[in-house]
Amino acid sequence: MKPLDVVGLGEVCIDWTIYVEKFPEIDEKIFVKEYGKFVGGVTANFLVAFSRLGGRAGFLGGVGEDENGRLVFEALNKEKIDLKHLKVWKGRRTALNVVIVDGKGRKCIYQDPFLMYNVPDPEDVTEEYLSKALHVHTTAIKVESAVKAFKVAYKLGLTTSLDLEKHVADYGLEPLKNVLKYTTILMPNKLGIRALTGERDLVKAARKIMKYGPEVVVITRGDKGSIVVTGSGTTSVPAFKVRVVDTTGAGDTFNAAFIYAITVKKWDYEKSMIFANAAAALKCTRPGAQSSPTIEEVREFLRSRKISIL
Repeated sequence: MKPLDVVGLGEVCIDWTIYVEKFPEIDEKIFVKEYGKFVGGVTANFLVAFSRLGGRAGFLGGVGEDENGRLVFEALNKEKIDLKHLKVWKGRRTALNVVIVDGKGRKCIYQDPFLMYNVPDPEDVTEEYLSKALHVHTTAIKVESAVKAFKVAYKLGLTTSLDLEKHVADYGLEPLKNVLKYTTILMPNKLGIRALTGERDLVKAARKIMKYGPEVVVITRGDKGSIVVTGSGTTSVPAFKVRVVDTTGAGDTFNAAFIYAITVKKWDYEKSMIFANAAAALKCTRPGAQSSPTIEEVREFLRSRKISIL
């Protein structure tokens, strides 16, 4: 048995989160309800969620040589994530994002460029480390490192997943072609796939992008649920209704739960989507990007909805 189920390549940061009743208009002043300081970053959020569900996860990420970097290490180490390849950049700072969350749990995120700069370089992505896993996951925020990781994964016969958000899709199709070529499961949100393909219809967008390599496209649609598109058909599963506190990290939790279900549990797509939707819904009821649930909490949530898949 391999020591890891998944290795994640990508970003980690500190999220300085500000909770407000509503987003301000230009020049408007509003009062803050609450502040929060959390560990965040799309790939780190994914790995925390994956580990809490019972998966074995390793991280190819980077922090600065500062107090925030130490906070990141302590938080991820507590979550039992393998950090042997967490790069500490001398003379750099750990990325610090500013997250604004309104009274409906919706968010706006101001991203620190060090989120991208601190991702390990291609030479830090080694065959020796990736060979310890069954699956490789990335956001491709640093494209050249993602290409290296996925090429190595292909060589080793590993499956791969790419989380495609709008700011990465804005790079354009050409720089991402060599990542898509080696992608098993593409996991865009609706903004990401529309930005990359120019298609409003999500199924048409998925079919268009599959021509470049992905075998499966899993699209998250917020409170509308999720869609899986394969070569043979489409499956749609609605979201669960919950009292939303903070949606930060909900997509990352969905992705982690889906990959855990497919890779570790070997479930079919529909069952995996129900499980992932439940995990993401639970995350939305809690503040912070890394407040994802355990598998026991997901089981209890589904049982309360009279759904038995665990």
